[in-house]
Parts: sequence; C-alpha cells; structure tokens
Amino acid sequence: MKKFDREFIVAEHDTRHNRIIHFGNGRLIKSFSVELPLDIDLLRNGNLLLSSNRAIVEIDKNWKEVWKLESARLAFFSCQEMRNGNILFGDASKAMILEVDRNKKIIRSFDFPYVKEPSDYLYAFRLIREVAENRILIACYNLKKLAVFDWDGNVHWECDLPGSPYMPVQLGNSNILVSLGEYGKIVEINTDKEIVWEYDMVRDNQLSLGWIAGISILENGNIVYSDSKYDRLIEITKDKGLVSIFKDRNVLLHPSTHIICRMP
Repeated sequence: MKKFDREFIVAEHDTRHNRIIHFGNGRLIKSFSVELPLDIDLLRNGNLLLSSNRAIVEIDKNWKEVWKLESARLAFFSCQEMRNGNILFGDASKAMILEVDRNKKIIRSFDFPYVKEPSDYLYAFRLIREVAENRILIACYNLKKLAVFDWDGNVHWECDLPGSPYMPVQLGNSNILVSLGEYGKIVEINTDKEIVWEYDMVRDNQLSLGWIAGISILENGNIVYSDSKYDRLIEITKDKGLVSIFKDRNVLLHPSTHIICRMP
C-alpha cells in the first residue's frame, strides 16, 4: 500500500481539536478554530463555507471569517452554496430546511415532513444538497433513506437504503453515491432505486468497521472517504482496491466531511 499523498481540507468534529485544517506535503498548512465542524463547501470565489454545531461560517482564502450565521440551539448539520449564490442548510433544532441570502434573510424554507416529535429532530437528517432547480436531496438519517424534495416539502423521489445515510453525492449520470456511517459502507443508487455498486470496508479491504462520513471522488475515479471512528482518510479504487490510508492523530481526529485539493 502506497503512502497517502493527497493534500486535503477536513472538518474535525472532535472537542479535542474543534477545527478545520488544511494539510499537505506532510505539514499542517492552515487551521481555523470552530466548535464541532461538520460540513464544508468550497465556494466559487475560493472561500470556504462550513457548518458547525451553532453557526455557519464563511472564511476567505487567508482563513479569516467574513460571514457568519449563528443559532442558539443545536445544530447546523449541513451547508452548501446554491446555484443562485444563496446558502442552503439544515437546522436540526427545528427539523427545517432553509435557504438564506447573504443578508441572512430567509428566502425559502420547509419543515422536514418525515418527523413530528422534537425528540426525533436531531437524527432526522444529515447532509443536504441542491441537485436541480427546486430540488433538494436529503440524507434521511433515522429512516435510512434518501429523498428529493421541492421547496414546498413535496417528495419527488425516495429510496430505502441498507444503512443510515450521511453524505450523498449526485454523479454525472444522475446516480447517487452515499456514505452509510456506522455501517461501514458506500453505495451507488440509480434513479430506479437499485444498488449498482457497493463498497464494504470490512468485506472488501479487511479493515476494522469504522464510521464512513465524508466522501469525495477524484479525477481518476478513485474515492476518498473519512472514517470518523478510527481518525483516518482512506483512498480506494472504483474496483474497491485499497490505495492508501492517512492516519496521524496528532493531525487528524474524527474527520467529518473533507475536500481533496487538486494536486500540482
């Protein structure tokens, strides 16, 4: 197995670190302190958007805060810059999906319809992504399904999964690649709701059962995933071959979502 040589940005969802880090060439390049970060999105202007327990923050290329939306209650589990430049996020304290502009004005919102009791809000969903105009893809964590909604809260597509989804990624062929957290799996689902590809970290690579959170697809088709349980980033081929593992607990603890930077 070769050395993990990817440059990366990652959210460390761990109270011992509480930060976003940029790491490459064997060294920590930059870090930004924030309480229990979860999601990160590289913006069109080169800035970073991140969600944490009680805030969504934009930092510039020097990793200085330039914009912030705060909440008194837990938790902002997801964030994404939309096609129109507004911010999409999920507020687990209300089980609500929202779009806000840069003035923090709520443009659109809907209540997540799959939960009714406040005790279920925190585990209702994880990452949320805009996949088309007026179409929002949601990882429905407790119910073990993916669903696509419009801004009126209507369901346009849903699919049951063999585990609780964390991060969905829509592929160019309209299939969806999704991580399944504590189940240690990544699956690809087509529009007919069929599993067309499945990776199991225990079965396919003989790794200890971890917790697969963030996933990214490289230009060569390889996949990098975050294993939050064992504090590591793992690269595999589409044929499920193990390429490399990054593990250094002095650098990385409980990685959530990540970005693999383009190699020079």
